[in-house]
Amino acid sequence: MTFAWLRFVLFVIIVLALPAVLMATADPQLVDLGKLAMILSPALAGLALSARRWNRNPGMSWRWVVGAAATTLLVALGALGVAVAVGAASFRLQDTPLDSIMASAGGSALTSVLEELGWAGGGLSLAIAACGRRWGVLILGLVWAAWHLVPVALKVGLFPYLEAAPPLMIAAFIASCVVYRELLTLLREKSGSWLGAAAGHAAPNVLLAGLLAAGVGLSDRAEDWPFFPAPGGVVFLVLAVAAVVTLRWNKRGPAASR
Repeated sequence: MTFAWLRFVLFVIIVLALPAVLMATADPQLVDLGKLAMILSPALAGLALSARRWNRNPGMSWRWVVGAAATTLLVALGALGVAVAVGAASFRLQDTPLDSIMASAGGSALTSVLEELGWAGGGLSLAIAACGRRWGVLILGLVWAAWHLVPVALKVGLFPYLEAAPPLMIAAFIASCVVYRELLTLLREKSGSWLGAAAGHAAPNVLLAGLLAAGVGLSDRAEDWPFFPAPGGVVFLVLAVAAVVTLRWNKRGPAASR
């Protein structure tokens, strides 16, 4: 096993095992610490282990950072539109204070950026160094899915919609993580910085968090899971695949010209 593989394996162990050990305890304080470790461990481990900690290329394109946010917003809005059309999502304006809505959106933005500092920053560098571009992104996507599913298996309430999800939705979620990781990697490559992936990750999360706080309701009927407007829904997966295909066909942009 090469040194690159060892570093990547160590990254995987840290981001999966450390939160799991803490969240598996019966102590509520340690469970909360495990949730915090889950959010911070990819960024900290990636920064510590990767030689290219910030994963930033010369000639970073802010145009593509904005384009990354627009790309994933289209995916999320398309999935949400279908969900509303079929009755799997609805909107009733609630008397929610604006600061509460902003707090939900801001918290989602912060956690999304921290995630991508780890996954699209150091984590991606480690995965590609160990496995190459194609297999590295695929394996990183599977690890990303496992990272989400650890608290689901432990039922700590971090992702309640997945805790109640049928097996097919869990399978769709894993597939979505793999495809979405490829999409975010393409956006990172086109923008020349992990900030492209961060913008692409944060934009739809902020939108959905804000809408949920403002009054969007998602169906809890078991038969509506394919229309869940986020990873785990089939419509979201299809639109994410379409975005990946479109970006691969579009050979123009900063990454292609360098």
